[in-house]
Amino acid sequence: MIKSQKEYRVLLLLGCPEVPVQTSLAIYLTDLLDRKGAQVTIAGNNAALELVRTADPAGHYIKDTADLDTTIGALAGKDVDADICYVFIHNDAGVSYLATASALVSGESVGIIFGKNAQVLGQQCDDLGLTNIHAKAVHNPRPLKSKILSEVERWAASTK
Repeated sequence: MIKSQKEYRVLLLLGCPEVPVQTSLAIYLTDLLDRKGAQVTIAGNNAALELVRTADPAGHYIKDTADLDTTIGALAGKDVDADICYVFIHNDAGVSYLATASALVSGESVGIIFGKNAQVLGQQCDDLGLTNIHAKAVHNPRPLKSKILSEVERWAASTK
């Protein structure tokens, strides 16, 4: 039996919101996934979650949020799982979160790398065999928008 798209669970892991594009890209990705019928949970630290909630005060896009560390613990304890996990990365810690998610999530894990060091971080992920998309996006999300759209289309096609 094939799952209906409504049953797909997607997890977005947000790092520290030091780079401005993270919030807009997280909301953009959430909207794309929601249109595909996925149930999206955004996990992050308090600052990252407050930024996405503030940017969507009516809750049109952001439906479910969770603390990042609690979510990692729940993944490790097998209390939470996802069909796909997108990890937002702008520093070395983000690469570690992607490696952790890749080990704990039963589905796929994909890094979305942005910021001034995107190419270097992308290479680190490649060297570790971690799936990622990347672009040098700091203030302007445009360099990553088409890559994120292509990634979501790839994932949605793989679920059929």
